[in-house]
Amino acid sequence: MDLHGYTIEEANKAIEQFIQKCFDENVTKIIVITGKGLRSKNVENPYLSKDLSILKYSVPEFIEKNKNLTQFIIEITDAKIEDGGSGAFYIYLKNKNKFKE
Repeated sequence: MDLHGYTIEEANKAIEQFIQKCFDENVTKIIVITGKGLRSKNVENPYLSKDLSILKYSVPEFIEKNKNLTQFIIEITDAKIEDGGSGAFYIYLKNKNKFKE
Protein backbone atom coordinates (compact mmCIF):
# COMPACT_ATOMS: atom_id res chain seq x y z
CA MET A 1 0.00 0.00 0.00
CA ASP A 2 1.42 3.37 -1.02
CA LEU A 3 0.50 6.25 1.32
CA HIS A 4 2.28 9.05 -0.56
CA GLY A 5 0.14 12.19 -0.56
CA TYR A 6 -2.16 11.09 2.27
CA THR A 7 -2.80 13.23 5.32
CA ILE A 8 -2.18 11.52 8.68
CA GLU A 9 -5.93 11.01 9.19
CA GLU A 10 -6.41 9.59 5.67
CA ALA A 11 -3.40 7.31 6.04
CA ASN A 12 -4.53 5.96 9.41
CA LYS A 13 -8.05 5.23 8.14
CA ALA A 14 -6.72 3.63 4.94
CA ILE A 15 -4.16 1.46 6.71
CA GLU A 16 -6.73 0.29 9.26
CA GLN A 17 -9.10 -0.82 6.49
CA PHE A 18 -6.27 -2.33 4.47
CA ILE A 19 -4.89 -4.42 7.34
CA GLN A 20 -8.38 -5.73 8.14
CA LYS A 21 -9.01 -6.57 4.47
CA CYS A 22 -5.65 -8.33 4.12
CA PHE A 23 -6.26 -10.35 7.28
CA ASP A 24 -9.75 -11.33 6.07
CA GLU A 25 -8.23 -12.46 2.75
CA ASN A 26 -5.46 -14.38 4.56
CA VAL A 27 -2.62 -12.19 3.26
CA THR A 28 0.34 -12.66 5.59
CA LYS A 29 2.80 -9.96 4.45
CA ILE A 30 2.08 -6.33 3.56
CA ILE A 31 4.50 -3.68 2.33
CA VAL A 32 3.49 -0.16 3.39
CA ILE A 33 5.18 2.73 1.59
CA THR A 34 5.09 5.97 3.55
CA GLY A 35 7.97 7.80 1.92
CA LYS A 36 10.83 9.29 3.88
CA GLY A 37 9.12 12.60 4.63
CA LEU A 38 11.61 14.57 2.59
CA ARG A 39 8.88 16.58 0.84
CA SER A 40 6.58 16.90 3.82
CA LYS A 41 4.96 20.33 4.04
CA ASN A 42 5.18 20.09 7.84
CA VAL A 43 8.90 20.80 7.71
CA GLU A 44 8.02 24.33 6.58
CA ASN A 45 5.78 24.94 9.60
CA PRO A 46 7.81 25.41 12.82
CA TYR A 47 4.67 24.90 14.93
CA LEU A 48 4.26 21.28 13.88
CA SER A 49 6.43 18.43 15.06
CA LYS A 50 8.76 17.50 12.23
CA ASP A 51 9.04 13.88 13.30
CA LEU A 52 5.55 12.97 14.41
CA SER A 53 3.76 14.73 11.56
CA ILE A 54 5.42 12.56 8.94
CA LEU A 55 3.70 9.32 7.94
CA LYS A 56 6.94 7.36 8.29
CA TYR A 57 6.62 7.75 12.07
CA SER A 58 2.93 8.33 12.66
CA VAL A 59 1.50 5.32 10.78
CA PRO A 60 3.48 2.63 12.65
CA GLU A 61 2.68 4.41 15.92
CA PHE A 62 -1.03 4.44 15.03
CA ILE A 63 -0.93 0.71 14.24
CA GLU A 64 0.89 -0.18 17.46
CA LYS A 65 -1.64 1.74 19.58
CA ASN A 66 -4.66 0.22 17.83
CA LYS A 67 -5.74 -2.92 19.70
CA ASN A 68 -8.08 -3.98 16.86
CA LEU A 69 -5.09 -4.10 14.50
CA THR A 70 -2.40 -5.45 16.81
CA GLN A 71 -4.40 -8.63 17.41
CA PHE A 72 -3.83 -9.54 13.74
CA ILE A 73 -0.14 -8.60 13.58
CA ILE A 74 2.88 -10.78 14.28
CA GLU A 75 5.54 -8.17 13.59
CA ILE A 76 6.33 -4.83 11.92
CA THR A 77 9.83 -4.47 10.46
CA ASP A 78 11.78 -2.07 8.26
CA ALA A 79 11.65 -2.79 4.54
CA LYS A 80 14.63 -3.96 2.54
CA ILE A 81 16.28 -1.41 0.26
CA GLU A 82 14.67 -2.95 -2.85
CA ASP A 83 11.20 -2.51 -1.28
CA GLY A 84 11.65 1.12 -0.24
CA GLY A 85 14.21 1.03 2.55
CA SER A 86 13.58 3.63 5.26
CA GLY A 87 10.53 4.92 3.37
CA ALA A 88 8.62 1.65 3.81
CA PHE A 89 7.96 -1.15 6.28
CA TYR A 90 6.58 -4.68 6.34
CA ILE A 91 3.63 -5.89 8.37
CA TYR A 92 3.46 -9.62 8.98
CA LEU A 93 -0.08 -10.81 9.71
CA LYS A 94 -1.30 -13.87 11.56
CA ASN A 95 -2.89 -16.66 9.57
CA LYS A 96 -6.65 -16.15 9.70
CA ASN A 97 -7.31 -19.89 9.73
CA LYS A 98 -5.22 -20.31 12.89
CA PHE A 99 -6.42 -17.12 14.58
CA LYS A 100 -8.33 -17.33 17.85
CA GLU A 101 -9.85 -14.24 19.50
